[in-house]
Amino acid sequence: MLENGDLLIWEPFQVNPFDRFHAPMNLVSMHFEGDFVLKFNTFNSSMEYVFTYKQSQSNYYAIRHFRILEEFIRHDVEILIDQFRLKRESLGLPKLTYDSTFFKIENSSFLSWYRSIDPSFPLQEDCCVEHHLYITTDYFIDVLSEQQPNITISTKNESGNILE
Repeated sequence: MLENGDLLIWEPFQVNPFDRFHAPMNLVSMHFEGDFVLKFNTFNSSMEYVFTYKQSQSNYYAIRHFRILEEFIRHDVEILIDQFRLKRESLGLPKLTYDSTFFKIENSSFLSWYRSIDPSFPLQEDCCVEHHLYITTDYFIDVLSEQQPNITISTKNESGNILE
């Protein structure tokens, strides 16, 4: 399924540690057991970035759905990125100083498709599900969620132990 929604840059950090081509994001691990957790780092870095979508009483579903595609390039996403850049230029906005790895997609084809196959999914006007897109060195990860992830940053010391 090709994505043809509207791409928005998502900036979960004040200073983004990742650049798609110059400081690529590496998927370290992913697990989905109640909470949905994605861990990332950059190569040769001691920093680890953990995105946690929490399951709770108010959020019975940590996420609604996700997919992970092992791709170096997704042509549908590359078209959206080019359209995004052209739109910024036409509005006279400055060029971005980095190539983003985090996006949100409005009017998402993936979200529309998922709504069509899940009869328990709330009506569009009754929920605020967002489509989050993570672009790593080897994967495109799409996440449908009604919440923003909790982000923690930790550092590994020389012996490999994590310091929060």
